[in-house]
Amino acid sequence: MNMSIEKKIILYFCSALIILLFFIGVVVLPLINKIKDASQEYLANQETLIRLAQRESLSLELEKHFLEYEDDIISIEGAFLDTEEEIVGLILTLENIAQEFGNIFEIKSAIPSGVLVQDQTEEPFLSLQISIQGSFSNVLRFMASLEDNPYPPYRLMEIDTLSIKRLTGRSLAVLGEGLEEGDLEAILQIKIYTQ
Repeated sequence: MNMSIEKKIILYFCSALIILLFFIGVVVLPLINKIKDASQEYLANQETLIRLAQRESLSLELEKHFLEYEDDIISIEGAFLDTEEEIVGLILTLENIAQEFGNIFEIKSAIPSGVLVQDQTEEPFLSLQISIQGSFSNVLRFMASLEDNPYPPYRLMEIDTLSIKRLTGRSLAVLGEGLEEGDLEAILQIKIYTQ
């Protein structure tokens, strides 16, 4: 059986087409799917890299800000009393300041306390009630020194309550020497924040 040339060409063409379709189905389509998957993975990784670059940039910016304010942060941390030695040192400093201005200094009470703030966390502080007796100018200088620098480094403190009364002959007899009629007695409730 002799096939005609036309039939042979059609047969070769159909065979080549079948082989080509088989090749496309077996090799090209899986390769296209792999390329598609790889491109999706590349895009996802590229988004991850962009986010990591943004985080790194933000981290470097935060580190720069931290370094700018590091000294301030250290001084703020140092503003809180955190040991009994510092508390004793503060009390001795207050006593020395009072004596420096010619006042009589007495601690009426010292109570460690805490107060709840808006977010329900407790801010610890030491509550001191002190009595200062002396002339008007000396008592005033002592109170001004509380605001300036009571104990190195500067401590976070506030005067909670203040009552001042003029000393008379009767109260002078009870209080003792070194005071004159007309001098003042100031009772201060001071809140010193601690860690």
